[in-house]
Amino acid sequence: MSTNNLTFKVGGVHMDEHKELTEKLPIEIMPEPKTAYIPVSQHIGAPATPIVAKGDKVKIGQMIANSEAFISCSVHSSISGTVTSIEKMYTADGRYCDCIVIENDGLCEKTESDPLLNYEDLPIDDVVKFIKNKGIVGMGGAGFPLHAKLKSTNLVLDECIINGAECEPYLTCDHRIMLEQTDKILEGLNIFSKFYNKDVSYMAIEENKPDAIKLMEERIGQTNAWKHLKVVSCITKYPQGDSKRLSEAVVNRIVPQNKVTNDVGVFLTNVGTTLAFYEAMVEGKPSYERVITVSGKGIKHPKNILVKIGTPVKDIIEFCGGVTEDYKDIVCGGPMTGKSVFDLKSPVTKTTSGLLALTENEINHGEESPCIRCSRCVDHCPANIRPTEINAAILKNDVDYCSQLHADQCMECGICSFVCPAKRNLSASIKLAKREIRLKSMAKK
Repeated sequence: MSTNNLTFKVGGVHMDEHKELTEKLPIEIMPEPKTAYIPVSQHIGAPATPIVAKGDKVKIGQMIANSEAFISCSVHSSISGTVTSIEKMYTADGRYCDCIVIENDGLCEKTESDPLLNYEDLPIDDVVKFIKNKGIVGMGGAGFPLHAKLKSTNLVLDECIINGAECEPYLTCDHRIMLEQTDKILEGLNIFSKFYNKDVSYMAIEENKPDAIKLMEERIGQTNAWKHLKVVSCITKYPQGDSKRLSEAVVNRIVPQNKVTNDVGVFLTNVGTTLAFYEAMVEGKPSYERVITVSGKGIKHPKNILVKIGTPVKDIIEFCGGVTEDYKDIVCGGPMTGKSVFDLKSPVTKTTSGLLALTENEINHGEESPCIRCSRCVDHCPANIRPTEINAAILKNDVDYCSQLHADQCMECGICSFVCPAKRNLSASIKLAKREIRLKSMAKK
């Protein structure tokens, strides 16, 4: 198979990336927050249940919430200190849930590490249980618990891909991880390969990161244990980093509607998740911190930073010098799929890939006007649906027709709104349609 210029076939768009703001900036370690607000729901699935109470002393890496549900994940303290309360609040990405509030004691006490170094001698079920207790979720956006991906109930997983595309504009945290934690990422891929494909497993990187591609190839060439690992370069095109699109691009396996990559035999996870996996397996470290990008022309000092989960947005903005006078909005995530932050006290989570302080020129809302039937939204849609028709249907509250138009297949990439010359709020309306379809389906049960 070709290892260069890979991409998916349907839709997608090329855009200004704005990665120059941070792509050359090494990762900085942000000081611990004085108070951490740690959400019990940082993932798809059931929220975890607190197992600590007000007044309890906790250490870094200590489990503070857990769940018996399989599609769920444990939560760990990112600082040492005292639990002062458990209160409902919004997270940076707009989730409303219980947060365990911990006052930092400044002692930085950690729990003892417990790595799983004998993984090759263990059944995959033992690895699944271990990773669930370490609280690792997909750090590329959706937050699907990693342990639930490790094993398929339908068929054998025989392809393995690490997603280093990082296709969202502005974000460069995965790029920096690949440059600064190269060996950890490749060893993480090597461990995954022992479960899925010992002959060849893939490190997929977009072509706008030639330094990461070169470095990964050099390290593989220098290490005999990694000879079966292969770096493949993908065309720089949004949303190349979507798991379904990357599965098609790298191994030509098309994921059907309402299915995931596991359903076509592909194990796929992103760079940040792979780093957390390596640190859990080899170092015994639970997931309680992550690398994020802080960028946009509205932030005074753009950075890539390693930040503790539960750190308030306000603290992070202050660490980066504050915002400029002309900033307009703070966005959690990338500009295409992110959400506006409306409370600076809200904490970052395991799925927070970035915080963007954007100016009016960067946002460029424009005035919404009638559809001109240009079909750009249809031509560029990776999910191959008809955004303008769904938009018209949901404005008439015709949920059944939205369902017939497969609105539920929308991946919420935001391309339709981005390419629309009439500035129609297509992406938001399709999200609404998806929600209404889901609610109507639940009401019938």
